[in-house]
Amino acid sequence: ATLNPESALSSDAEFVSWHRDWNARLGRQPESGGEVLPKMRAHNPVVIPRNHKVEEALAAASESRDLRVMHRLLKVLASPYDASADEAEYREPSPLAPGAYQTFCGT
Repeated sequence: ATLNPESALSSDAEFVSWHRDWNARLGRQPESGGEVLPKMRAHNPVVIPRNHKVEEALAAASESRDLRVMHRLLKVLASPYDASADEAEYREPSPLAPGAYQTFCGT
């Protein structure tokens, strides 16, 4: 698999190192990259319940009695392996700076 040079990840040294190691690993196995990708997509969700999105839905429900945010989150999470433009905001990490977000067990 090749790395898109325009991707933000292409400038992240840690990711570039991981990507190089991953490609080396792909080269040592009998399956081609074309055979590996469908397996990865079948076992790795496009969307996960990110804490900041869960908290956003909970806040809307508890503070404003607005369940629309919760229903939208649940709709996206009902098909976590399906990629579409509708769930793009649910793939993004927290907008807070790394290390600035704190969560607790049980959330």
